[in-house]
Amino acid sequence: MLTKLKRQIKTNIKRYLSYRRNNWRIKYWEKVFQERNSHLENTDKILSDEEIAKINNFYSKYGVKVNPLYHQFYKYCKGVFNVKNIPDDIYYTYIDPFFNNWELAKFLDNKTYYYFLFSSFQQPEIVAYRQNGFWLNNHHLSISDEDVCELIKNERISFLKQATDSEGGKNIYVFNSNTTEFEIKNAIDKISGDIVIQKGLKQSMSLSNLNSSSVNTLRLLTLLRKDGSVKLCSTSLRMGINGAKVDNASSGGITVGVNKDGKLNSIAYSANGTSYVEHPTSHINFSTIQIPNYDKVVKLVKREAVKYPSFRLISWDIALNEKDEPVLIEANLKYGELEFHQLNNGPIFGEETEEILSEVFEKSIK
Repeated sequence: MLTKLKRQIKTNIKRYLSYRRNNWRIKYWEKVFQERNSHLENTDKILSDEEIAKINNFYSKYGVKVNPLYHQFYKYCKGVFNVKNIPDDIYYTYIDPFFNNWELAKFLDNKTYYYFLFSSFQQPEIVAYRQNGFWLNNHHLSISDEDVCELIKNERISFLKQATDSEGGKNIYVFNSNTTEFEIKNAIDKISGDIVIQKGLKQSMSLSNLNSSSVNTLRLLTLLRKDGSVKLCSTSLRMGINGAKVDNASSGGITVGVNKDGKLNSIAYSANGTSYVEHPTSHINFSTIQIPNYDKVVKLVKREAVKYPSFRLISWDIALNEKDEPVLIEANLKYGELEFHQLNNGPIFGEETEEILSEVFEKSIK
């Protein structure tokens, strides 16, 4: 009897902590979303009472309450209401942690491991990397701090990146052969954890024409279904603007959706929902661009997605080199971005939305 009571107490504590954690995450994402889109006016008048009722009815069967601010944002930007758009707080609080092992991702989502973990992919050439305080070269041999500076100065261009928790283009530094040792060490000292330094990638002419200052990447979101097949949920092209070195929307870049045939949508968006019919720097109309070898990129990520069943929802960042061959820049094993996919391509799970939500909230439904 005592053992049964102890088990019940443990279960109740677990449920309480889970509730507290989820409640904190929901409030956090609501705050982030509201702050980022504080420039929008009268968004509370965008949705009709009927549309708000549809949202509540749609999500109530999964046992979750939904703040309409996310649906308001999409309708404000696109002029179209779709109840199947997934709210950020639901996505990051329930869906992403359901499909991805966040604890395992803390260790594996580290760019210093990429050359071993994702060996099937072509990747940018490595200059050096720091793991657990040790510097190694491209042959995985130990080197000194002075060696690192020398290797960087020998490259025409190289990128130093924080190896973990680098969402939004955080802690990326660009060096060239004229960079001083002081500048290199100063950048390194700003990062306390693991670091990877890679040679600059000469990208596809098609993507360089859009914006030559940044390596513009395809963000593909794949979902490993229960039956072992892979769903390509959405693809967007991320681009820098105004001379930016990174393409992240959260760092001021813009994104545009990619159709199944590899052609770009006619409208691109910034993170705050501002729309563009042409690139603001190069003035190229997006609808005129065809992504080279897009079918090859899709086949590649679908083939690779089945190899990592602990991470069923992966956000792949793929660049195209000068030969239009796909190159892996990053594989986000958790916290892959949501909004720009839905801005560009509509509800992230499309016609399978209810089936996928049912899997996530199965216990709630029962």
